[in-house]
Amino acid sequence: MTGCLLCGRSVSPATPRPLRGLRGLALAASWLAIGASTVAAQDAGPTPSSQLGQLHCSATSSSPVVRLEGTSELVGDVVITCHNAGPPERVEPRGSIEADIALSLSVGVGNRTGFGLGTDVSDAVVVVNEKNCVAPGTTGTFTSCGSENHAVQDPMLARLEFPGSATLGWSRVAIPVPGAPAGAEGPVASCAGPVGNPGGCHAETTTIRLTNIRANASQLGAGSRATGVAIPIQASLSLRAPGSRIHLDGSQLRVAEAATGLLVRALPVDSDRLCSHGETIASVALSEGFASSFKAPGRVSLRPGQPGWEEAFYPVARNDPGPSYASEGTRLQVALSGIPSPISVSVPAAIECASEGGGGSRLEFVDGATSFGEGGTVATGQVGDRSLRVTAESEARALYEVVSSDPLAREACTVPFRLSRPAAASGLFGGWTVGAVARLAPFGTEGPLNANDGGARFAKVGFEAADGFRMAGCGTTLFFPFVTSRSNFDTAIVIANTSADPLGTRHQSGQCILHYRGSVSESQGEPSIQRSGRIEAGQQLAFTLSSGRLAHGLVPVTDFQGSLVAECGFQHGQGFAFVTEQISGTAILAQGYLAEVVASTVERETDGDDP
Repeated sequence: MTGCLLCGRSVSPATPRPLRGLRGLALAASWLAIGASTVAAQDAGPTPSSQLGQLHCSATSSSPVVRLEGTSELVGDVVITCHNAGPPERVEPRGSIEADIALSLSVGVGNRTGFGLGTDVSDAVVVVNEKNCVAPGTTGTFTSCGSENHAVQDPMLARLEFPGSATLGWSRVAIPVPGAPAGAEGPVASCAGPVGNPGGCHAETTTIRLTNIRANASQLGAGSRATGVAIPIQASLSLRAPGSRIHLDGSQLRVAEAATGLLVRALPVDSDRLCSHGETIASVALSEGFASSFKAPGRVSLRPGQPGWEEAFYPVARNDPGPSYASEGTRLQVALSGIPSPISVSVPAAIECASEGGGGSRLEFVDGATSFGEGGTVATGQVGDRSLRVTAESEARALYEVVSSDPLAREACTVPFRLSRPAAASGLFGGWTVGAVARLAPFGTEGPLNANDGGARFAKVGFEAADGFRMAGCGTTLFFPFVTSRSNFDTAIVIANTSADPLGTRHQSGQCILHYRGSVSESQGEPSIQRSGRIEAGQQLAFTLSSGRLAHGLVPVTDFQGSLVAECGFQHGQGFAFVTEQISGTAILAQGYLAEVVASTVERETDGDDP
């Protein structure tokens, strides 16, 4: 449909329906001619007014808290309640009038489209007098709707003004006139028949429910940092019936409050265990920004106004939701970055979460999903750990789905990432940092959704765990402040690998890289960096500057005076220096000291040649 949103319909109802449209003054005059009989009928009993005067309507809405990251958040239903204000001087009897309804949000509409009913047809629904059919259409048709009556129209799907629009519209909605004859064009002697059915009168109150309305809350400014401020989502409502008099109160409504749905932080990590025991746990805490932010999969409702959990999109024009509309819970993707080779990463297949109410929720790992958190299979009921692939960008991603949740309490889930280092791996020296970013998933670009979007429901907004994980290097840096091989002096160096002990420490081995800093003779030049052979756990490297240690690949460093830094690829290294002055082969002066163990604060890249 092109042109204005609320212009006529393209499909006529296939079944009989009450009179539509105003008859004008001609019919009003006809009605005056039979006015006396109508008055007599009304005097016979408490018959509601069967004459259209002015419909007085008021609109209300609930205002649930929705996720600021969401692109298709379910906002509160808008309920319009109408009463018949009584006949004017000229009236026209009929069971219903036709009205156009438009609802505009302060953000873009997030409802799905593209169901084969037209590119502008969404799954937002209008329900009249709570007549909830299982197969709504795009026009105001009157079917049996199962055991329900013909006098009230079936649910009708909304049309989008244009893709990405903030406005939904329903054209020519048949609104029952409160107290008017149901399914009749003229007055009835009484309302003895069933209320709301042909032969009787409509109820004295008419309700119009606008339901399954979804908003792109992320357009309010979901950022990389959580905010505790809820941002309202407003709606403007329009109800017009050409030729009829309808008064509407409450055209400006608050339909939702948008707040950050996911809070992320990194828990303390014992990084030394990666070296001493070959593995450590880096845990990321994921907390709800508000109760009900994490949603478990629920039943897929086939009735408008009863969508079940918010994740269950309304399956329009279907009796079977089908695989494209399968309900699923909220997904949580956590990604670690800066993981150096050869570190491997794994996570548990299932996680039990804590709750303020004591119940808690459960997360289960999703296999085979895309990098955006779409698709895949939930590892239902599985136990043990799942290995994660470390990408070429040094990143590992874990995806979980919420399979059970308490919607009335804030919940917190801890995802433990197990970092493992092969026993034969070379040591890593220098500090390094593992970053952690979490997102609600599936996520994608902001904008309107359609049936082929694969379920994306969140903007691509990542929340970083502040500072990530600071990891100590799997090595020891030793500082020898004074070493010399000048004149009659020489220095003996001993480096001990003490990772072999009876305390359960993981044995480690590695090389040492020696950095000389100081003055040398002009003929020799500055000493080059030297790399020792591998020092096994419980072994020592001993050498003198003047003689070196050829068995360990160390050449002599003569006529040197300065300092020495030894970076060794194992923890728990210790060093000792012994400076002597010799004359004719006899030591006349000697002094020894322990090397200082330096805590590395400098992050540096490592490669396969590191110790």
